[in-house]
Amino acid sequence: MLFMVIKLHAQLLRSLLLFSSHQSKSGPVELPSPVFLCPSPMDPIFPGYMCCNFFASFTCIFEKSVGTDIMWSSLPTDLVDSIEESLVLYIDKVRLRCVCSSWRSHLPKLSNHSVGPWLLLPDNLGSKTCGFWNPLEKNVYKLDLPEAGDQILFKGSDHGWVVIHDNKDVIYALNPLTGARVWLPPRSKFPDIREYDAHNQDNEYQIWEGILAGYNFTEYYSLGASHVRNGLLQKVVFSSSPACSDFVAVAIFGEFAKLAYCKWGDDKWSFLDEDVFLMEDLLFHGGQLYGVQHQGRLVVLDNIMNVGSNSCPKPKFKEIVPKPTRMLLDKLYLYWSSSGLIMVRRDIEYDGVDGYDEYGDQIITIETVGFEIFKLDTIAQTWCEVKSIGDDVLFLGSNSTISFSALDFPSYKRNCIYFSDTQLNFKIKGTGRDLDVGAFSLDEEKFEHFGAYVGDSKSVWPYPIWVVPNPFN
Repeated sequence: MLFMVIKLHAQLLRSLLLFSSHQSKSGPVELPSPVFLCPSPMDPIFPGYMCCNFFASFTCIFEKSVGTDIMWSSLPTDLVDSIEESLVLYIDKVRLRCVCSSWRSHLPKLSNHSVGPWLLLPDNLGSKTCGFWNPLEKNVYKLDLPEAGDQILFKGSDHGWVVIHDNKDVIYALNPLTGARVWLPPRSKFPDIREYDAHNQDNEYQIWEGILAGYNFTEYYSLGASHVRNGLLQKVVFSSSPACSDFVAVAIFGEFAKLAYCKWGDDKWSFLDEDVFLMEDLLFHGGQLYGVQHQGRLVVLDNIMNVGSNSCPKPKFKEIVPKPTRMLLDKLYLYWSSSGLIMVRRDIEYDGVDGYDEYGDQIITIETVGFEIFKLDTIAQTWCEVKSIGDDVLFLGSNSTISFSALDFPSYKRNCIYFSDTQLNFKIKGTGRDLDVGAFSLDEEKFEHFGAYVGDSKSVWPYPIWVVPNPFN
């Protein structure tokens, strides 16, 4: 006999017991284990593996006997529908569909936007284990992630995929739930790289100087792989899921925060308008690419999906908002709300020098101390400060900005900004210092800080990033 422990939601337990009494008068129904349909990287999260903490509240032990003909697929569809209606959390709905193929085919397909973001957390320094922290459940689900460790950084999160850059010149998009990868051109194929030599330790890259528009590429300097990974690739965003063959990926890169792009099948990154630099954030919306530069200048590229084609040989951004007279420093983010385009300024306080890293450079830690909200006035072509984001909930960090209405997700507080650490803090690696992760209520003007750790140690790497889990994308 094999005993299985299956953690069930109360409604699911009652439905199964009802089914038991309906099918057998002689005793409890002996149920086989659920059929797990998803790839092994999802093992610790989904129901075919009993190491997870889900459908909390009740534990039901069933005895499995050989030769039983009662299958999970035999549950009447009206009871499956009843179970579906009783579930609130998206992850529970995903797990329900993973029980067996007949349930998954019967139940309606889940929207890619049905789940709020989870925080992908690092474990102890050098560990191959990460965790997903669900801000609704306040739980951490451990995730075996072979790609993790102290040699990588997360360089973006979009459409459920995470962009990973390692110390070996490699850049790729990873779906952390399914383990699927999409390879992007390596860092050595960016326009600012003169030469790359993997064997020249601590000087693997030769970087062109004078990368600003109008300069001639005549001088260069050398940098090690860790420096290039940490500081010279800020963020990668996608026009659509990397699983689609028509995506465009755009990266903010280099010491002057310029833009480069690649498309499916490209073997290099190409400049995207060499006159644009000091870019803070990017947003794909309605077939256009919006960008906000240092101090708040807003630009847009109309034909981003045709970039690189004969119809768009040299893409050029056009200005929407000139550089404001007021200095908007620190970190800027863009997102599209029901009322239009919004810019968020993250007010960062620098705590000063607190030790030195492995290269002898100063460690300067940061702390988020507030946010300012600006709405685009399309007529006056300016930013207007507002005090609220209304019913919206935002998730900011190295990810593409995530936003939704609290009316659709009642468990979240309206007018609230969740934030994660950025690479500005990359030098705290292994120091045991707290990361800058939490939530800020604009209504209450109050911070809540989160413990961004899977294990007990604070010697973590890489810094966490918000991800919308999506095993179907």
